[in-house]
Parts: sequence; C-alpha cells; structure tokens
Amino acid sequence: MRKIWILVCISCLLLPGCLDGLSFDEEDETITKGIVPMSSTEVEAILNDPAAIDIVALAAAESRFHAEIYSKELNDGEVSEFTFIIGKDAINRLAETGIEVQSGIIGIEYAIVQGNSTNINIRVGNQWFLARDLEPEYVDPFIELAEAVEDGSGDDSEFDLTPDLDALKLDLVGFDWVVTIDNLSFQQVATTSNDTHVIMVEFHEMPPRIHSVEVFSHDGNEASSVTLLWGTDAALQVSDNYSRTSVTIEMDEEEGTEYLDSGESIYVWVGEVNSDHEQEVDVGDLEIRIGEENEDEEFAYNLSMLLTEVTANLTDENGHYWLIEWDDHDSNSLVSSGDEWRVETNSSDGWEFEVRIYDHWAEAYEGGPLPGFDLVFLLGALAFAAVRRKTFLS
Repeated sequence: MRKIWILVCISCLLLPGCLDGLSFDEEDETITKGIVPMSSTEVEAILNDPAAIDIVALAAAESRFHAEIYSKELNDGEVSEFTFIIGKDAINRLAETGIEVQSGIIGIEYAIVQGNSTNINIRVGNQWFLARDLEPEYVDPFIELAEAVEDGSGDDSEFDLTPDLDALKLDLVGFDWVVTIDNLSFQQVATTSNDTHVIMVEFHEMPPRIHSVEVFSHDGNEASSVTLLWGTDAALQVSDNYSRTSVTIEMDEEEGTEYLDSGESIYVWVGEVNSDHEQEVDVGDLEIRIGEENEDEEFAYNLSMLLTEVTANLTDENGHYWLIEWDDHDSNSLVSSGDEWRVETNSSDGWEFEVRIYDHWAEAYEGGPLPGFDLVFLLGALAFAAVRRKTFLS
C-alpha cells in the first residue's frame, strides 16, 4: 500500500492542481480500501453475456481490434494445435490475418499485414518479407472472414466468429471463482476448475472487459483460448525494410495440344488472372520465361518476353517457333483480374517445357513465400470450425 501511495504522490507532482485535492491529515479511504475484486456472481454474469465475447460485434465497435483463437487436442497420440490471428486497424487502414498450424511433423506459420498501403508485410515463421500492391484497398478482415466462412458452410448459424462458451458444455453458474486484482491497472484474473479442466479469465479496464478466456484439461491434452486486444495494443503498421518477396498471381492455367484446321498440332499454355487476385503490380516488373528444370532443380530458360512487349514470335535452336502474348485486359499497365497470357509452339517436345513468370522487382519467380492468401482464409475457417465444434467438458 505504501508503494501505491508513493506513486499517487509522484503523479500529483506532475499534474498541476492535483495536490490541492489531497489531504495529508488522514488517509484517503479509497486508497486504503483499493478496488474490490469481482465476485463469482459478477464473473459469471459477464461470461454468460453473449455480447461480452461476440468478436464480430466487439470488432465493429472498435477502430482497432485484434483477436487470437487457439485450439489444441490429442488424437490417436498426435497433438494438433491451431492458432488463428485476425486484426484490424481502421485508423491506419491496415488488416492482419495469420495462421499457425502444428500437427505431427507438419507445421506452418504465416501472417500478412496489408491494407491502404502499397507495402505488404508477410511473415513466414519468424521471418518477415516485403510485398507490394499498387492499387491497395483496406477491407475489414472480420467482415471478410465472416462472409468467407458463411459462403463455405452454407449455414451461418453453424460457423461464425463468436466463440460459443455453450459449445464447451460449461454450466457457468455456481462455480467458485478465485479473483485477483491489480489496483493500478484494473487487471483482474478469475480462475476456477472442476474434476477435468481449469478455466482462467482475464479482465481489463473498468468496468471489466474480457481480455482472454482459457480452458485447458488437467492432463494437458486439450486446450482452447480466445485473446482480445483493442486500442493502441491492436495498432498495426507496415515496414519497407524487409527482404522483397515476389508477387503471388491468382491464376487459372491450362495447357495441352491443339489441332489446327490444316491438321498441324501445336502445344499451348494459357493463363488468366482470376477474380481472387489481390496484388496488382506493374507489368514492367514481370517477364514470361519458358524452360525446364535441370539436374540441380534450377529452372533454366532461353525463351522469354517482358510483359510490356505484349507479343513476341521467337525461334528456338531447333527451328521451332514460340509465340508469346500478353493481354492487359483493362489496359491499366498492372497485372489484374481478367489479364491473360498465351504461349504456343509447334515443337513436338513442347509438353516437356514449363512457363513461369519472373518478378524482377523481387528477383524471384512468381508465387511469394507461400501459395497464396486464400490459404490463410481456408485454414482460418477450419480453425474456427474446429474451435466451434470442439467439446472440452462432458
């Protein structure tokens, strides 16, 4: 208590007029008594209020909001862990989505921060990369993911972004909660348990708001948690100091043999940038290359065309022609949805070759550090579904 009183006095020295309100003749009763921790009834009243942990509603009410959902379970002797991260910063117009999966020897850790900035930050494991989008757009990820999950399930009531405490089959009435409080920060931690599991809830601010809910089994085989941040704790930013990574082009591709009216056959590759594409980049940065992998698994090419050239008719060392074409569908000089490329050759060995797109800005082939942003939403939806359906207590 003496430390609290010293801190109050120091604060008053920094704030004009504060000392006028203090009496040194007798202790302030509120300082002596401090803040009373919540009772078990008050803890359960918050936990039983659906609005207290409705992530979509909470995010809508905040300009900055961040949620992390974690699930762990043991199946057939193998531990599987899922963490899904989603955050928004409407002030800086940025959004974050990430996924961490560990199941046996399979593991992936990936996050992306993007929005109203031409810079995009991508994290793979502990390493950050810099990507770009020349026509950036901020989208609220909570709304976007909710729509993606709804479209995938066909039933909005079965999959949503609200961790359902009822799904844990907890009778949150009559538990004996042990509550501790930090009078300076208003942090309160409430814990309780039954024969199989422990529940721990952390509250911030006054009146109390849920910061985290954790449920874990005594044997360590099952766990689930939801952690929420808001305000400056949920602020996002992007940096241009990371190593560059190549653009990921969401594209529909086909290849195969075509037969002309003359009876001659040609081998054709066709690619179209589809509607899922997000990273729009300058066509001058990209080059179509035709080649094959050598014994060292390196891609060796001797035929290529910068996209700015639009069309090229080349001849290989065997005298076969190679026609390369690029169609900037909307003539915006950016790689965007609807753009197409085509490669054709009369070489009988055409099927042995590959067509790849090289990104000169990143000095790497198209594809980025991972297959694409859709992977995050797919795994995120699965993680939410797993948490939603999981039964911890019987």
